[in-house]
Amino acid sequence: MSSQRGYPYGSSGNYYRGGSGRDREKKGRNVSVMIAGVVIVAVLAAGAAFVFSRDGNIASLLPFPTKLIALRFQHNGQEVLLLPDQQVIVNPRDSLQLIQIKTDGWLSLGTRITSSEMDVNGITKRLGTIRDLFPKESFEAPKSVDLRVTLWNRPIGKVSLLIQLDAKDWQQKANTTTDVDKKIAYLERALRDNASNIFLKTHLAGLYFDTKRYADAARLYQEIDASGKSKIISERLLLVYQIMNKVDDALMVYIDLLKLSEEQQTFKEFITYLKKRKSRDEAEKFLDKHQAQIPRSFQSSVLLALAELSGETKNWSRAAAAYERAIKAGVKDSDVMYNLFVAYKRSDDTDKAIPALERYLQRNSGDIESWLQLAELYAKKGNLAHAKTTYESILQKNPQNKEALTRLIAIMEKSGDKAGLQSAYEKLAQMQPKNRTIQHNLAILYYESKKYDKAIASFQTVAALDPKDVESRKYLLDIHRKLRNEKGEVQVLQELSKIDPKNSAYHDAIYKYYEDKKDYKGMDAYFRATSEQSPDSVNLHKYQLQAALKLGDKKGAARQLEHLIRLQPKEKIYIRKAVDLYEGNGEYAEALKKLDMLLKLDPKDKQAKDDYLRIKMMSMNKKKP
Repeated sequence: MSSQRGYPYGSSGNYYRGGSGRDREKKGRNVSVMIAGVVIVAVLAAGAAFVFSRDGNIASLLPFPTKLIALRFQHNGQEVLLLPDQQVIVNPRDSLQLIQIKTDGWLSLGTRITSSEMDVNGITKRLGTIRDLFPKESFEAPKSVDLRVTLWNRPIGKVSLLIQLDAKDWQQKANTTTDVDKKIAYLERALRDNASNIFLKTHLAGLYFDTKRYADAARLYQEIDASGKSKIISERLLLVYQIMNKVDDALMVYIDLLKLSEEQQTFKEFITYLKKRKSRDEAEKFLDKHQAQIPRSFQSSVLLALAELSGETKNWSRAAAAYERAIKAGVKDSDVMYNLFVAYKRSDDTDKAIPALERYLQRNSGDIESWLQLAELYAKKGNLAHAKTTYESILQKNPQNKEALTRLIAIMEKSGDKAGLQSAYEKLAQMQPKNRTIQHNLAILYYESKKYDKAIASFQTVAALDPKDVESRKYLLDIHRKLRNEKGEVQVLQELSKIDPKNSAYHDAIYKYYEDKKDYKGMDAYFRATSEQSPDSVNLHKYQLQAALKLGDKKGAARQLEHLIRLQPKEKIYIRKAVDLYEGNGEYAEALKKLDMLLKLDPKDKQAKDDYLRIKMMSMNKKKP
């Protein structure tokens, strides 16, 4: 029982002048006599009081009560006093019994307590609960009950009971209902009466979350969190913030969780959420701002995250600085050392990139790709000796590494190491025997060092890879001439003439070869076969004409002259030769046809005219019997 006026309960002993029958001790016989007398007087006084009741002055002189001093109750096993006009709050579960009505009179005859809201017998004759007095009342709305004290139906005072549920009742109602909205309403009422109850707040926040009242859930979780950090509440608050897309709030809860658990998985989720919900610049600024709030055990990881974010924004110098700090903080991960090298390389800081990569390779000596990068950095820095040594070291570990060998060749070309180049190209040619460029470069090296036998083999390989390659065949031609290898020379010339049939120099050289050898049959056979591919080549028919003439093959010579006349109809020298050839063969008709051609070209040609008359006469004489 509590008071709404700030005056809780009176002290039961301060108001006792006489006392109730329960408190007085039994007296002797003289007391009984006195009581009987008192009763008689009281009856007389009552009548007088009735007579003079309208006159206050007279009533005040009588021994009967005029006002209520207090009501004495037994409440929940304790005796309490309720003062006049006082309203107190009680709970339906409370037990209550009226023990005494205390007034200002020494006689209580005719004094009683009444109420229009309830049966007062329930609190005067027995000890019971308030709920028993109102069996159909739910008390979801507070109920006010007035207890009036009267003397022979004349009011002399009253007190009030305000019956209302407390947090325990509301919580009980919430536990028994299946209606979510009612459950929430009951818990809200319970929380009003017990605002510091963490269990109530947690339960209600969970219902808010389930019904998607995320703002209300967040408010309660915040209150719980403010009263004391716990992993479970922080996780729930984080989930609410994530659903509400309150990114910064969610990130701060992540930091709280890191302080509570220091779990690596939580940190990974934190970084993943940060990168997903913020731009790279924003994420980097957030980490930089709140780094001091993150537990020390995660500082290395924070530095690595900052380095990665800087790398993603192409701020390589900042990334390198973060990686350096992480390594100084104790990070020994080889990947971090490699990333430091990458950051320096991307920022074009070769001086720092080289030692960073060297540090990495001390722990990862088998990483061939990184050795290649180190050699490349040496070369970029101009330290060709270190670059060469590094490439050679790679090749010792892996002789088939084409990239290392190719880069070593480039270093040797810069340094002018011809012997080294030749050896390197020989290895490369073995790895890639069908690589035309490699074979060609190796052949050139052999040619320049006058290793003609090896040069011939390499150039022939190139020629075989490319049937139309002219350059390699020219080198072969030159080598055969230097070695005075006529057979090899003419073979190359024949190949060149096929590749470039319009280049008469090749045919001239071949003709000279056969001419020097007096091999007219060979000459005729070669140029006849060649002319089949190029039937309109004047030179080819000229060479065949010479071969036929040398061989005394007049018919063959005539055929070639006919081709030459067809190809060069205005060239009189071929027509003249044909006239002579046909005349010598006695073929006067053919000779006359060719003379006709000459005269058409030059009607004033006196020799042609004379020859025409002469051969005409010879032709006529030949026809006589």
